[in-house]
Amino acid sequence: MDIKKILDIVKGKPIKINSESKIKKFKIDSRKVEKGDFFVPLKGSKYDGHQFIKDSVLNGAVGYFTSKDMNYPNGIFVDDTLKALTAVGIYKRKRLKVSVGITGTSGKTTTKEILKFLLSRDFKVYGTEGNYNNEIGLPLTLSNIDENSEIGVFELGASKEGDIRRLVDISNPEIRVLTSVGYGHVEGFGSIEGVIRGKGEIFDGGKISVLPDKLIKYYKNKLGSYFLFGSGEISDVRILEVSVNKSGTYGKIGIKNKIFNINVPVFSKAVFQNIAGSFAVLLSLEINPEKYVDLLREFTLPEGRGKVYDLGNLKLIDDSYNANPLSVKNAVETLSQIPSYKILVLGDMLELGDLSKKKHEDVGNEIANSDIDLILLYGSEVKYTYEILREKKEVYLFENKDNLYNKLMEYVKDKECSILVKGSRGMRMEDVIMRVLQS
Repeated sequence: MDIKKILDIVKGKPIKINSESKIKKFKIDSRKVEKGDFFVPLKGSKYDGHQFIKDSVLNGAVGYFTSKDMNYPNGIFVDDTLKALTAVGIYKRKRLKVSVGITGTSGKTTTKEILKFLLSRDFKVYGTEGNYNNEIGLPLTLSNIDENSEIGVFELGASKEGDIRRLVDISNPEIRVLTSVGYGHVEGFGSIEGVIRGKGEIFDGGKISVLPDKLIKYYKNKLGSYFLFGSGEISDVRILEVSVNKSGTYGKIGIKNKIFNINVPVFSKAVFQNIAGSFAVLLSLEINPEKYVDLLREFTLPEGRGKVYDLGNLKLIDDSYNANPLSVKNAVETLSQIPSYKILVLGDMLELGDLSKKKHEDVGNEIANSDIDLILLYGSEVKYTYEILREKKEVYLFENKDNLYNKLMEYVKDKECSILVKGSRGMRMEDVIMRVLQS
């Protein structure tokens, strides 16, 4: 794609257009612009990207959008730079043969990663990178679709009702996937009923839907063709067994009259929900999942999403990217099954509003009934978890991570330990991961 093509797509006004250079990538951060990129300045709460247009040009940008008067060559004047980026994204999306849109309270990133991993064996697949899943991240992701891509796998994030509807309007996926519904972002949605409605926007106008069997009661009236996954007998992809061992997670999945034994080097009982959901997507694409079963032995998770570090006597599980009651429950159940001394490092679950106290207490009860040996808590909301646990488990509450790290190191000397670190994004629990890796 060259600048003249972009000019045609967005119906903008040219500013000294004199280049037909191919554009490598669209960028919204001038510090990351490289030679051949196209810069899109956005207005944020602190900065206006327009003030960095000059920097982007100096860094090698071959073009840029602007809604302000500029005189640098190869600019395109538009009324709204984000709308212009979105227009490019919609154009690029239409060139895919098929796209899959994925949302859910938890599991959407892992499901996306599994689908990308499996489909890439036979197709040219493009998908969401990192957490670019909102009203800015999705248009940027779509705008950077590789020209030879056949299948797109896109993550759709939401913090309130209406968010998913807007993202669906942009990405228009033929296959719509809901991984789960829980109390994540309940503060923004207002209630669990709001979460149910908001996540259900994924199905509005879709051709094929994929969702857990337990959720069909909420959405059946708005679905056309659909595939179910879960442990219920009505599921097209049925989870029959799941257990955690020293090398990862093992389970059995049934599809029609066949049962598949699956080993995956990931420590997460919930990963089989994600595998089952991915297999249901394959069925919707008329692809036999059987051909991909053995490939899952090679699947690994990215940093912060359950990545495992083997550090001699320590097994460090980095699940630090985010946390909500549903994902923490899975973490507790998973860690409980690993045969070793078990340590849970947990930060606050944020954005729970008036339900925060109760949900942190619920987590405390989950942990109290688990086989976890040591719990290290960090933050202000986990005090409610601490109150539940302090007479039932060995538990410590910290106000700073240095003290937490020092206590953790006291317990891991000369002992086979499994450490799982988790917390909401705002708690930056990856700091603990980095300290352990550097020790």
